[in-house]
Amino acid sequence: MVLYNKSHLRKNFQEEILMKKIVALMLAVIMLACAVAGCGEKETPTTESTTTVTTAATTTTTEETVATTTTEATTTTETTTEATTTAETTTEPPIVVPEVPKPLIHITFDELTDDLIFADDSGNGYDAKANKKLKLTEGKFGKAVSLESVNQFIEIADNEAFKFSKNDSFTIDVWFKWSGKKAGTNWPCIIQKGLVQSKNLYKYAGFWINSGDSKLNLGITSSNSQSKYSNNPVSDAIDTEWHHAVAVQDAEAGTISVYFDGKLAVKLPAIDASSAGCPFTIGYNGSDGQFVGAIDELNIYDFALDMGEASKSVDDMLFKTYNYTSETGKTVSLPYRLFLPKGYEESKSAEYPVLLFLHGYGEIGSDNTKQIRVLGGSNALLDKLVSDGSCVIIAPQCNDPAEYNWVPINHQWKTGSRELTAKPTITLEAATALLKEYIAEGKIDTKRVYVSGISMGGYGTWEIIARNPELFAAAVPLCGAGIPSKAAELKDMAIWAFHGLADPTVPAKGTQDMQQAIKAAGGTKFKATYFEGVGHNIWTQAFGYPGLVEWILSQSK
Repeated sequence: MVLYNKSHLRKNFQEEILMKKIVALMLAVIMLACAVAGCGEKETPTTESTTTVTTAATTTTTEETVATTTTEATTTTETTTEATTTAETTTEPPIVVPEVPKPLIHITFDELTDDLIFADDSGNGYDAKANKKLKLTEGKFGKAVSLESVNQFIEIADNEAFKFSKNDSFTIDVWFKWSGKKAGTNWPCIIQKGLVQSKNLYKYAGFWINSGDSKLNLGITSSNSQSKYSNNPVSDAIDTEWHHAVAVQDAEAGTISVYFDGKLAVKLPAIDASSAGCPFTIGYNGSDGQFVGAIDELNIYDFALDMGEASKSVDDMLFKTYNYTSETGKTVSLPYRLFLPKGYEESKSAEYPVLLFLHGYGEIGSDNTKQIRVLGGSNALLDKLVSDGSCVIIAPQCNDPAEYNWVPINHQWKTGSRELTAKPTITLEAATALLKEYIAEGKIDTKRVYVSGISMGGYGTWEIIARNPELFAAAVPLCGAGIPSKAAELKDMAIWAFHGLADPTVPAKGTQDMQQAIKAAGGTKFKATYFEGVGHNIWTQAFGYPGLVEWILSQSK
């Protein structure tokens, strides 16, 4: 199986091309040097020419090592019956630039052309085309396609590259959000290839929902007989949240495995889903039920994806506890969840960014579980950062009574803009100390320290950056309120704030006051996104906002 971090796909493509150009240039220079050395003592007029190529690239988590080739030219004269001049050239093995594993198909569903076409971001040209005009909706990551009407589907034309016989390894990887509605017959089709009943074609593989019991099924058959199909439940009843389905056929192991929301659901013998001449169909396959809902981030690979890495989620974050004693002798035991990128423990340099996440009041407690989600649902920011795999995440959990919340406002969330108290709550003080301890280990890039929080955690985000402006490169407060008197200290910090304009819990004025104060102080790095007609619960829209995670990880002091 091939281990592949799909979140670095686009960046790796660019780095691969750049690396090849660098290697080609190095080899050309070396060959020229060898040619000159091989000319012995013969003088050749030379014209010196210098070409400087400057490539600006921002890479945040990838260490690049360029191998070098050494060519030695030696001239030896021996006194024998005849003078012998020998030019000896020793060349190390040629540089090999490793190929970055790429998907055959990568459809993000972020952009729609002519209301019908989604481009294939893999670079292979396998675009997805709809039979009817489509709409975009909020996705798991950025935007998603919304399928709403009967007989509405998207096709990716068949190609020899993905015929998927029993001897082929492949992976089908997709995110979906079912509305729970039934349209047409039973078995709404999410994605499949090979089932075309009108042509009596039945060698297929794909995902359907059994609308009888609402369970996700892997549908497979290696036979051209309709009576030999196989439907394999791989989940409990599907709700209306986002879910992740991955089918991995490993030809070498002779298995096909299905992962639902990052956990192995079923493992079966490998199949022959060759289905020559059949397109991939998304949403409807011409005979089964219509899928009504949203689909996002489709990846098709011609290798078996190693789900040991790809399936990581917030639930895989480590359970930790931090025992803190303040200068006054007050103590607190702070539960927290921790995500460490691969290679962190062995690292000898300060290369990793870190994000401190402060939860809302709905997640208070001591179970060390609720704070990585939002009111029991998903936390798209943490989900995507864990999937990206490049950033350390620290997510502490505070508790009641009010003096142990992130901010000392005694649950008065409508307070709005305010002044700092003489001291923070002991819990925010402990969270700050915890962050500083990880920074002190020497593996965190001190120029890339970030903080984000929602609701009470939005208040906490404003407070922690006001008390420690020198510590953070960027902050993302959601539906919180800040401290305008501290605007001058924050004017050089990158801040992206989000708020619903109809928020009855923490009025949007809490963000607007900070926006005006920072602008008046001469700040140019503040930006705010307001959601018209939206109340307090903006985290789905905000954390799913296109480009947010990329913006965070690009910030540096």
